[in-house]
Amino acid sequence: MQRRTLVKKLAAIAALPLTGIPVAAIAHKGEPAPEAIATPRPAAAQATLLQPDDPASSLVFDPPQEIAPGVYFLKGKTTYFASGNLQEVECNNGWIIFDDFVLLIDANYPAAGPTILQEVRKTTNKPIRFVFNTHHHGDHLYGNGYWAQQGATAIAYEGLIGELQRFETGYYGTNPGRWEQVAQKRSDLKGFTLLPPPVTFKQSMVIEDKHRRVELLHLGTGHTMGDGVVWLPKESILFTGDSCLNGPYNLFRDADIKSWIPTLDRMAALKPAILIPGHGALGNAETPERQQHYFRSVYEWVSAAKKAGKTFEQIAPTIPALRQIIAADPIAVTYLIPAPEIAPGFSLEAHVKRIFETI
Repeated sequence: MQRRTLVKKLAAIAALPLTGIPVAAIAHKGEPAPEAIATPRPAAAQATLLQPDDPASSLVFDPPQEIAPGVYFLKGKTTYFASGNLQEVECNNGWIIFDDFVLLIDANYPAAGPTILQEVRKTTNKPIRFVFNTHHHGDHLYGNGYWAQQGATAIAYEGLIGELQRFETGYYGTNPGRWEQVAQKRSDLKGFTLLPPPVTFKQSMVIEDKHRRVELLHLGTGHTMGDGVVWLPKESILFTGDSCLNGPYNLFRDADIKSWIPTLDRMAALKPAILIPGHGALGNAETPERQQHYFRSVYEWVSAAKKAGKTFEQIAPTIPALRQIIAADPIAVTYLIPAPEIAPGFSLEAHVKRIFETI
């Protein structure tokens, strides 16, 4: 007999036949669980398939690591942060094999799709049924159209949709937004359109079968207003996207640092044995606190300057002094981005400015 897979909130369960697609309207706490609904898959985005000689299809990942039985980590390159070449951007990816299907963590860019699919196929022939977008940035979401072509449905925390509505004005409005800006620099977006995740959740959703449980969680605002993480409680593995990183890769463009600091506390409370960041090497239970230490160092420095009545223009010339302080800190230095700024927005100066503007 074909087994059924459960996709549910932590407080409510919705049985789901393997031929169906989960819907966003799963009961909130205290509400009755709805009946399972089988809906047709969304139409795949019309796109030009990437050819092997397309320059955008030449991205290279490190060999995948099986970090637990049926749980894989695929480390993306980090050369973009040193080159500033948008064609080189890759996020880390992961996938989790269930009894009857695969859950992929993050969509990456379309160019990365064929390589990721090839690596997944080395581990299983099961269909990739879901892709989880950890947040709205292009290297984590713009590949949704490619994965829809493979039959996958995207899932995200509902706050991600609000971020798309703010920044993807070419899709939701009439003025060019971030997709259109990136499309001028990346050939792999040609023929695709933005594909927002059709399945969302308010605080949490659970995907489980008889042998595995995966929790999709919103632990708070941080890197963006729409951050989500993937938690495997049995294996003690946490996929964080860019809400927790393990190196000098933090982008503050859409961040709320004051809120991000307590969000990292909630990650640390899970005590993950393995933490998979959105960029960089694997981390562990100490990684959230280490990143938090860097954030506090910069936040407190900026806060003190602003309380003293200084403008950003007045403190900007003193940022090299802050750099020296962080460079001498054995924990904070892990997150210190080298000067000068090469990739737009990736610099200590950009971090200071964002905190100053939002404090």
